[in-house]
Amino acid sequence: MAKERDWENWIDQQIRDAQERGDFDNLPGKGKPLNLEGNPYASDREMAFKILRDAGYAPEWIELDKAIRGHLEQARAALSRSWAWYRASLERLAHRSDAWAEGERCRLQGGWQRAVDAFQAEVKAINADIDELNLKVPSSRFQRARLDAARELEQLTDQGT
Repeated sequence: MAKERDWENWIDQQIRDAQERGDFDNLPGKGKPLNLEGNPYASDREMAFKILRDAGYAPEWIELDKAIRGHLEQARAALSRSWAWYRASLERLAHRSDAWAEGERCRLQGGWQRAVDAFQAEVKAINADIDELNLKVPSSRFQRARLDAARELEQLTDQGT
């Protein structure tokens, strides 16, 4: 017990000496309140998360979740543009019934199908990322549900008709 008390006294003395030398006078943030907000989900990793946050980074699972959201937003936007193009093109052909118009409708249908196929491939890749994310999150409450490409497609086409 005496050694522990000696150690505490030595630490206190070192701090007092540094104060007297003025080592603490020009520290960044002097006179500003400390940010004592803790991360309730960090548990024993709080210091590591703080270092990452201060350096402009986040835990890997948060960065992965951001990437998933961005990827999904891009895939939905591309599909939405293709759907708008397909519908507008069909409307321009609505008054025509000749062979050329029929060929054009088939070409448009093929273009739309390629866009749907590309979207389904994107959803498959996003779902693989979601599976990875769900293995990395610190708690099940942060897990994401897998996407259903058919449901996504239905939602887009239902609101666009």
